[in-house]
Amino acid sequence: MGQFRVEDMTCGHCEKAIKTELTKGDPKIKVDVDLKSKIVSVENLSDDRVLFLLKEIGYTPEKVK
Repeated sequence: MGQFRVEDMTCGHCEKAIKTELTKGDPKIKVDVDLKSKIVSVENLSDDRVLFLLKEIGYTPEKVK
């Protein structure tokens, strides 16, 4: 599971946009968004792909080590 800090994620709309973009209709991809800690956890999608997609929709994600 990859974890990413997304500091510019602030509300429920952000959460929905992120989940929609990362899953794109693939039921194997699991996304959990924690707005309080600003952490997005993703299963079954490569870290590089997650970073790319989040940047594409205007966020500035960082991989959590």
